[in-house]
Amino acid sequence: MNQQHPQQQPPSGAPQQTGWGAPPAQPPKKRSAGKKVGFGCLGVLAFFLLVGIVSGGSDDSGSGKSGNNASGAKRAAQVPHYKVVKQDKTGNKRNVVVEVGTTKNLRGVFNAVTKSLTDEAGYYVMINCSTGGTKSVDNRLANGQYAIGSMGAATTGLKDGSTEFSTNKGQTCPVSQAEETRRDTDKQAALKAAGIPPEPTGAKRAELLRALAAANPDIVKYEGKAIDAARNQCSAINGDATNVNRLASSRFTYRDVTTTEAQGKQINQALKGLGFCKI
Repeated sequence: MNQQHPQQQPPSGAPQQTGWGAPPAQPPKKRSAGKKVGFGCLGVLAFFLLVGIVSGGSDDSGSGKSGNNASGAKRAAQVPHYKVVKQDKTGNKRNVVVEVGTTKNLRGVFNAVTKSLTDEAGYYVMINCSTGGTKSVDNRLANGQYAIGSMGAATTGLKDGSTEFSTNKGQTCPVSQAEETRRDTDKQAALKAAGIPPEPTGAKRAELLRALAAANPDIVKYEGKAIDAARNQCSAINGDATNVNRLASSRFTYRDVTTTEAQGKQINQALKGLGFCKI
């Protein structure tokens, strides 16, 4: 007589084995190390991109409060020239008067000035344009406050180490005659370094236009563009550029004027013959 034996069960808590009536456990799927690294790098990259966008999108040129002056260090290379013309050395409330020659990056100027302040006090920083004011009225561009210590906090109403800064919108800073001269000198030096002669006037201008018209009469329909093209062509001639005839053809082709390479060659010969490109 055949007796049926009950199916044996695995011991409680023991891992199931093949043959105990349950399918074998599947080994865990292995993840690709490359995918881990790839997604990890993408996550880190996305984080830094987000930080960069947020940081780059902030503008401290207007009004606002700040807990520190760290932003000034980032703009140190861009801070325009400034001069502290007055600074109180004593007292709980101290005024600092600064003069600048531009309206650019006034926040950077403010940060640079406050970075040099160390005594415990409440500082009131006034940034004026060096021009455009009168003996009695400053050309005020911006105002700021800076608190150092408990006394500075009490004086300004700010927390210790905090700043407050605002610009006077609509204010301009006229360029002084000395500044205009300096800028013009720098511009001429840059043009000379690039091999570009100054713009001709009077008889030299007329002589140049006649020489250009001899190569292509249409060129001088637009005298200003013809003069500019001639000056720029000198940079190629003085720089020993290749394909100078093709460059001349391109430079002297504008609006409804077309200049061929053959005409470009004539232009180059005329510029050299006149000595126009000598600087």
